[in-house]
Amino acid sequence: DETTGEKMTVRMSAPLLLLCAYCAGASVAARTRGITGGLSMKRLARASSIIPKADLSPIEDKKDKMSAAIPFLKQPETLDGTLVGDFGFDPLALAKDRETLTQYRLAEIKHSRLAMLAAAAWPIQEVLNPALARLFNLPSLVDETGGRSPSVLNGGLEQVSVAYWTSVVLLTIVVEALGNDSWGGKVAPGDYGFDPLNLYPKDQKGREDMRLKELKHGRLAMVAILGFVVQEFLKKSPVVEQTPFFFKPLGDLV
Repeated sequence: DETTGEKMTVRMSAPLLLLCAYCAGASVAARTRGITGGLSMKRLARASSIIPKADLSPIEDKKDKMSAAIPFLKQPETLDGTLVGDFGFDPLALAKDRETLTQYRLAEIKHSRLAMLAAAAWPIQEVLNPALARLFNLPSLVDETGGRSPSVLNGGLEQVSVAYWTSVVLLTIVVEALGNDSWGGKVAPGDYGFDPLNLYPKDQKGREDMRLKELKHGRLAMVAILGFVVQEFLKKSPVVEQTPFFFKPLGDLV
C-alpha cells in the first residue's frame, strides 16, 4: 500500500543522503588539505634551507678499524687516537686499559729522551774523547775498546769513575721522586715542567706538535742507539769508522 511504499522510499533514500554528505565532506576536506598542504610544503622547503642536512655517511665501527702502523691488523680498542703519536701500534696487545697505556707512554718518553742523549753522545765520544784525553792529560775511555764507546757489550765500563755513577743514580732518584701527575690525568705523560728556554708553545695545537716531534725523534733515537750497539758488537769497530760520512768532518775523508 501507499504507507508501506513511503516507508521503503525513506529507508532507501537515507543511505543515499548519507553517501552524498560523505562525498561532499570528502571533497571539502581534500580542497582544504590541498591548500594547507601547499602551505606546509612551502614552510618545509623554507625550513630545509635553514636546518643543516644530516650526515648520512655510514658510521665507522671502531672495532673493525685497521691499524695505521700495521694495516693488516685491527687497531686496538685502547688506542683510540687521543694520545699524541698514537698510530695504532700495539701488535702484542700490551696496553690492556687506559691506565696501562698511560704507564707505557710515560716509559716510552723516558726511554726516548735517554736514547736521544745516547745517540748523540755515543759517536761524539768516539770522535772527541781521544783528543780531550790528550788535552787534559787523562786516560782515554775508548783506548781499551779499540775506539768503541764503552758499553755492556763493548766493555770498558769499569773505567768510568764511581763518582759519575753515583751522581747519575742520585739524579735519577730525585727525578723519579718528584715525578708528575700524568697517571692522574692532570698533565701529559712526561711533562715535568722543564722548559728553561721557554720553547714550549702556548697554544694547544703547538704543544701537540711539539710532543709529536719529541716522540718521533725519540723513537728514531731508540732504533739508532740499538743499531750502534749491534754494529759495533758484530764488526768490532767504532760506528764513526763504519759510517764516517755521518760523523767525521769532510776534510778527514778527502
